[in-house]
Amino acid sequence: MNLDEKALIFLDSFDFLTYQKKDYICRLFDNLGDILDKEKFTKRKQDILKFISEKEYVNILKYLSVECADRIIAYTESRGVKMITRMSKDYSEYLINIDSPPFVLYYMGDINLINTFGIAIVGTRKPTQYGVSAAEKFTRDLVKYNVTIISGLAYGIDSVAHNTTLDAGGKTIAVISGGLDNIYPQSNVNLAKKIVEHGGLVISEHRLKIKPEAYMFPIRNRIIAGLSRGVLVVEASLNSGTMHTKNYALDYQREVFAVPGSIFSEASRGTNKMITESNAKLVCDVSEILEEFSYIEFKEKEPESDLNKDEEEVISLLKTGEKTFQEIVEKVKLETSKLNTLLTKLSIRGIIKKHAGNVYFLIK
Repeated sequence: MNLDEKALIFLDSFDFLTYQKKDYICRLFDNLGDILDKEKFTKRKQDILKFISEKEYVNILKYLSVECADRIIAYTESRGVKMITRMSKDYSEYLINIDSPPFVLYYMGDINLINTFGIAIVGTRKPTQYGVSAAEKFTRDLVKYNVTIISGLAYGIDSVAHNTTLDAGGKTIAVISGGLDNIYPQSNVNLAKKIVEHGGLVISEHRLKIKPEAYMFPIRNRIIAGLSRGVLVVEASLNSGTMHTKNYALDYQREVFAVPGSIFSEASRGTNKMITESNAKLVCDVSEILEEFSYIEFKEKEPESDLNKDEEEVISLLKTGEKTFQEIVEKVKLETSKLNTLLTKLSIRGIIKKHAGNVYFLIK
């Protein structure tokens, strides 16, 4: 890591330095690495004090050194977290031109995903069953075309998008608020680990030890929109935080798509309004998303068959329509306990799903 990048990491370690203050300091130096040189830094004292307080200046000067930056890097990496700065050659070409591109991205997983073709799938934290099914459908269909799925690791549609991507063998990026040692919600800590284990990426613009605060979530959404080539909204109320992501996407000239919903559902009022106001394209099928990117040749993945004989028999049966557990038992001729295990495995892999009344149907 060069001196310019170390300077950005050093500045990023001070909570009192807002994005604007850090940006102002950076603009005072032709070479960012000079920020870590006390002699060169103090020469710009009067200019620096135009934008930060004397107390803040003294605090920075107290720790100012390359060695301090190295300690920050070593500590972060010792916790299994890596860093990339906006001066890095691998920094996202999509992210660099948004409002206030993060000085530093802290990450776990495959950072190369930030430069792949990604679609953000976002929505309410309290989806209806319709919303869940729609999110699963679009996620699976996008993954078939090697599209990276981006979301915010929140409850609801975000979690559905991440989990479905993993089940379908795809790659997903989770953008969180707070440091990577403060995953929120706590219940999604295991999901974050699973994303990394399966070749995905979990990122934040906040360093370790920073706890997520309410104001961070709308700001975080600019990164979700910035990394994506398009944003798909699946269920959102009129006052949903998802609307921030939509607005950022429009500002950044990203494509915006919305899944239409029931006029009787509060969860669909936001998406329906987006469609009627022409802020989003109504989509019912993945082809309606991909056609907006006609300059890209999307190739569908070759289907992989790793099913055993019994699994293939059950799937073949369900291709003719949904079936009750008893109907499957009678046709497949398996012991009840063995069939239960088989159906559970197929459900976990996202190939089948169960309705109320012990009715199974094929979703893949």
